[in-house]
Amino acid sequence: MNYEQRIIAASKFVYAGDSADDSPPVNTVDLEVKATLKPHQIEGVSWLIRRYRLGVNVILGDEMGLGKTLQAISLLSYLKFFLKTPGPFLVLCPLSVTDGWMSEMANFAPKLRVLSYIGEKEHRRNLRKKMYEHVNKKALCDAESLSFDVLLTTYDILLLDEDFLSQAPWSYAIIDEAQRLKNPSSVLHNVLKERFVMPRKLLMTGTPIQNNLSELWALLHFCMPSVFGTLDQFLYAFKEAGDPSCRDADKAKEQFKILKYVIGAFMLRRTKSQLIELGTLVLPPLTEITVMAPLAALQKKVYMSILRKELTQLLALASGAPSTRSLQNIVIQLRKACSHPYLFAGIEPEPYEEGEHLVQASGKLLIVDHLLQKLHAYGHRVLLFAQMTQTLDILQDYLELRKYSYERLDGSIRAEERFAAIRSFSQQSAKRRSKLEADQNGAFVFLISTRAGGVGLNLVAADTVIFYEQDWNPQVDRQALQRAHRIGQTNHVLSINLVTEQTVEEVIMRRAQRKLQLSQNIVGDDVLDQEGKEIAGAEAGDLRSVILGLHMLDPAEITNEESDEFDRTELAAMAETIIAFRNEERSAKDEFEVKPVDRLSEFNVVTKRGPESIKLDPRLDEASYLAWVEKFKEASQANHGPIFELGNRRRLPEEKQVKTEAAKRKEEEEKLSKWEALGYHSLSVRYPVSAPDTDISSDSGAVHFVYGDCTHPSKVSPSEPTIIFSCVDTSGSWGHGGMFDALARLLSSVPAAYERASEFHDLHLGDLHLIEITVGSFGCCAVLQS
Repeated sequence: MNYEQRIIAASKFVYAGDSADDSPPVNTVDLEVKATLKPHQIEGVSWLIRRYRLGVNVILGDEMGLGKTLQAISLLSYLKFFLKTPGPFLVLCPLSVTDGWMSEMANFAPKLRVLSYIGEKEHRRNLRKKMYEHVNKKALCDAESLSFDVLLTTYDILLLDEDFLSQAPWSYAIIDEAQRLKNPSSVLHNVLKERFVMPRKLLMTGTPIQNNLSELWALLHFCMPSVFGTLDQFLYAFKEAGDPSCRDADKAKEQFKILKYVIGAFMLRRTKSQLIELGTLVLPPLTEITVMAPLAALQKKVYMSILRKELTQLLALASGAPSTRSLQNIVIQLRKACSHPYLFAGIEPEPYEEGEHLVQASGKLLIVDHLLQKLHAYGHRVLLFAQMTQTLDILQDYLELRKYSYERLDGSIRAEERFAAIRSFSQQSAKRRSKLEADQNGAFVFLISTRAGGVGLNLVAADTVIFYEQDWNPQVDRQALQRAHRIGQTNHVLSINLVTEQTVEEVIMRRAQRKLQLSQNIVGDDVLDQEGKEIAGAEAGDLRSVILGLHMLDPAEITNEESDEFDRTELAAMAETIIAFRNEERSAKDEFEVKPVDRLSEFNVVTKRGPESIKLDPRLDEASYLAWVEKFKEASQANHGPIFELGNRRRLPEEKQVKTEAAKRKEEEEKLSKWEALGYHSLSVRYPVSAPDTDISSDSGAVHFVYGDCTHPSKVSPSEPTIIFSCVDTSGSWGHGGMFDALARLLSSVPAAYERASEFHDLHLGDLHLIEITVGSFGCCAVLQS
């Protein structure tokens, strides 16, 4: 029996087991959950139970927002209370969703004893100690002697404490956001496979394939390794399936049919559109709009400066010469210019104060400004996604300028602050009628970095999603959109994608649209990139096609010094037009594009229906590309000197600079006077007035390696002081666990000094606060994170 025959036989066995299963339909009472499951969730739990009885490990691949977590909790409750499976059960998930898991298990399955095994090292050590003490009190060391039914932990903690966690024979394991296992060579994949005893398991993911068939094999093989064999076998059996360039269409069609058959046996995949068409799911409408934003005058100048700087590289590309450096770097810089010119050092005018210049400098932010005014007035709530944390910083400055209330979530936010922000935002209703209610009922905007908050979160309190920047991989943005359009949402959801027209952003968007349209329907929706590459791919050919999109720019127009003025009345009318889409009855599959014409004097609304409308960004022949480059070269030569030297701050006129320095000195004097009156003395180390005379390039000195407790450092030289270095942020809230607890135990004045510095606005990025612990011993709080 060859490989293909074996997996077909295994699939037939599973389907036959389905047909032979004469068990009565699942009674929701048997599930022991305090929740009303929707029809597709009851069907999903029934499917999982049938696969469990057959001894088959599977993937629950429902689209994001269809309630996979509740289905999994229902299964665990059924195993524990109906089938009397003793446990223990393991739930593994990202840190960002542990709070959601704990909340749903407490609400829907309160009889399940759940242990949240997360937190700092010392906290986990105490948890392990309590577990050992509990087991030792029992007469028998079996599963029933444990103090919990379900242990919930994260990927990272599992890797840190694998020696302890791998000791338990887990009766059933649930791995949420299982796309983390798509790389079979990853440490997590191998540790779970080789160290842990978990013969029965369920993988949960809303995106079983993001890039290629190899990822699907990794998940299927993790579930049933004896069935799915090696990756080479799998790819050889299905290499023609999904390959649009395959010459043997009949063979490709046959392989595709077999692959669909096999997947159906081991993975359950439903999408919202399918369930809505079947009438088993009712969700509010979703309208997706792409708004083509113009470049502001300052953005054009910055964009042009980047192109000029890279002119040699562009000419080399046109001539077919090998590239000396990555073109992806150029694309990233151009994307930054499209978002906001202040992302480059030296562009924002000094003194660095909030003002209308922040809004006027970016076409996107101008549109966001008018959209948020309307959304705030109508009582809507907004998820505002961006790719770069620096962009989030600018958007945060804007929200503070307009005095909008907001929460923020990015990769730098500590776990407890992240959970608090999500809970605070989620507890409020998106259904409000006025600006006053919006102010009273919590944050208006949730600022989120797409990669940090794009998966696993339930944010149905918002009914508007704005993508200020798009991810290279459109699947990531689709995941982020599902944070709002999911079960529990009661309002019409409006999704707004901001794309800067006639720039590299528009080319990237068109390419992403085309790839999604051409993707084969392997698992029920557009989740396969047939070429087996990520949208962002770093291949030279892929990036070259992005650079080709620059032909849409007119270099002569960019160098025009005349300032573009945006009519606020027309911008307000555009915002009203966009928001009005929420009130119109539209097909769920329609997407709309609002495109400014003649500098926002009127708007074209394009309804995109299928691949025929996506014929933009055509392939250029070499002659047209060379013609554009020559035109660009002539425009660059005609305008002498660079527009901006990116990276260098612009010098203010001497008179203005003197006034600015005088204002700063006065402000500093007033601050010091206030501190003195209130008895505050700054512990921040000041920079030396002049550089030391010593030769810093000298090789004198040595590194001494020591070991032991860092709060009681070994002295290399008795005559020299010791400094205990610890990193802090600007929040003014002393952390928990690790170095925070160690320093607090050593001397309570360390966290007190830090919190007092925050009280007097004396915490700034780059500061070093030196606190004396004992004679010759200091604690140093380095402010390295905002």
